[in-house]
Amino acid sequence: MKTPRLVVATALIAASGCATATARGPLESDRPDFTESTSTIARGEAQIEGGYTVARMDAERSNTIGELLLRIGLASRAELRVEPGSYTRVRSPSGVLSGREDGELGTKLRVHEVPPDRPSPVPAVSVLLASSVPTGSNRFRQSRPQPEAKLASEWTLTHRMGLAANLDVARPVTDARRYTELSASASLGMDLSSRVGAFAELFGVAPQIGGGEHTRYLDTGITASIAPNVQVDFRGGVGLNGTAHDYFLGAGFARRW
Repeated sequence: MKTPRLVVATALIAASGCATATARGPLESDRPDFTESTSTIARGEAQIEGGYTVARMDAERSNTIGELLLRIGLASRAELRVEPGSYTRVRSPSGVLSGREDGELGTKLRVHEVPPDRPSPVPAVSVLLASSVPTGSNRFRQSRPQPEAKLASEWTLTHRMGLAANLDVARPVTDARRYTELSASASLGMDLSSRVGAFAELFGVAPQIGGGEHTRYLDTGITASIAPNVQVDFRGGVGLNGTAHDYFLGAGFARRW
């Protein structure tokens, strides 16, 4: 499986680029929280984000490595988004399942901007459109694309604090049956210093199908800029699903060119 090697190689490239970083605005990533930002990559630039997550829900444990997202600036308000698919390993009482998940192609379009340096009752707004691509391992591959549309909003509360929210509608496939899945999130972010930020977030997923389990999580984390174009992050969360063993921990990075 090539995905773990790809993650290691990407991390080495990110580290090697620290000394050659150019002066730009602050790096803004779509990780580590569940909520997507409204920002897009500048035209002609590229940014790669990735990480690792370990999770447990009741008797099921999972390890996911990769979480890669390549963002390419296409225009002043539009970016291309490419996800090659993570390698995941799931252990449950019924056995171990491992392989690479389907990739995803998408775009983010900024439809409304507000001044980032002062509070505004009207949020910045972006729209994300994406669909899975059947490129995963046999056990994880879906025969049909799984499209989704997401509305991302951000409010500037103070010069150091902001609130972001997402609403998402997806059309996944399970057992050859397509259904609607709704999700929503709210993330409160704060700049602790010029290089360190923190967030607290609440998000939930609600499959609109018989027997589909609705899940809710509360998580928090930090981001740290170790160079103008390199960021690392750490996060952890707990489930609000009535399950004693329900949590996740993760770490990752973002590198801009």
